Amino acid sequence: MIYVTGPGHGGPGLVANVYLEGTYSEVYPNIAQDAEGMKRLFKQFSFPGGIPSHVAPETPGSIHEGGELGYSLSHAYGAAFDNPDLIVTCVVGDGEAETGPLATSWHSNKFLNPVTDGAVLPILHLNGYKIANPTILARIPQKELEDLMVGYGYKPYFVEVPTPPRCTSSWPARSTRSSPRSSPSSTTPARTTDRPGNPFLDAMPAEVRSAPAGR
Repeated sequence: MIYVTGPGHGGPGLVANVYLEGTYSEVYPNIAQDAEGMKRLFKQFSFPGGIPSHVAPETPGSIHEGGELGYSLSHAYGAAFDNPDLIVTCVVGDGEAETGPLATSWHSNKFLNPVTDGAVLPILHLNGYKIANPTILARIPQKELEDLMVGYGYKPYFVEVPTPPRCTSSWPARSTRSSPRSSPSSTTPARTTDRPGNPFLDAMPAEVRSAPAGR
């Protein structure tokens, strides 16, 4: 399985994971797995002569930078084609979802053959905002969004992440009483394999995750 992150400026999370599991230090021995190596890693982040805030090409394992928005899902499908043992999990930001390339990429499932290709699990992350404005997909009724995803050929599963309680001394006790709720779409039946144009595919799963901005 590989993970593709679409939202811009998500580089720190991926760089941190590559460093923690050791690959970063293998590629860049001067960024060692010790206090001095961590200091160098932190100081070079988003700094002239250092590394970008995106998952740049110099990040080990990167196939998608995530800086210029709109290409995460097409890169995810591109990785899955002719790679039958691969599962690609792709997070699509709701701001990115408004770009032309991303809106078109949802249709890539029409070209996927489950016999010879891998699988792609899109996760549409609705935090409600893009750089300067609210997002459309986070504002339309859930039924309308569900119909849109079904029309693209997916079976959406809606996951709601509740607004976390205020960080107080009672945080551990309070957090145990609020957990994400996951429920499959129940109002629309799954599409059948007689889908015109691609006899191989049933409706593909997709996750729609609603979370407050910054979560």
